[in-house]
Formats: sequence, structure tokens, C-alpha cells
Amino acid sequence: MAGNVGDKALQGEWEEISVYIFEIKEYMIMEFEGVSCNILDGEGKQQAGPFNEKNGLVEHPVRPGDRCFVLKARIKFKKSMSR
Repeated sequence: MAGNVGDKALQGEWEEISVYIFEIKEYMIMEFEGVSCNILDGEGKQQAGPFNEKNGLVEHPVRPGDRCFVLKARIKFKKSMSR
């Protein structure tokens, strides 16, 4: 049975994403490789990015309330031990 878009990535597995907005609920480390990724906080202020193909594989922390706007990429998240 197929899950929802983003489920695999949030469980720590690489997932190919066409277009998706991840709503971050806990402290995690994002791993991204692809066309575009922007990270905004809960107030809509840019926290990181834009990351793109020129950056190669990017690893960046995300926090609860952040939103990751992803376009044509492979991405995964792993739990973070730090805040």
C-alpha cells in the first residue's frame, strides 16, 4: 500500500519529490539533493536556502514550525539529538 507524499522522507528514507511542502513537527536534519529547497520558519521568514543543484547534497537542521518547500528533489529527514 502506497503512503502519502513525504511519508518515506519523514521516516528517514530517500524519497523522490516533484513538488511538496513539508511541515516540520520536530527537530530533524534534512538531507536534500535536487532543483530547489527553501526553508521558512513559522512566520514565513527565510531560514535557509534556496538550495539547488549547484549545492549538491545538502544537510541542514530544521525545527518544529519550519516549512520546507521542495521542488524536483530527493530528500530525507533524520531525527536530531540537538535543538
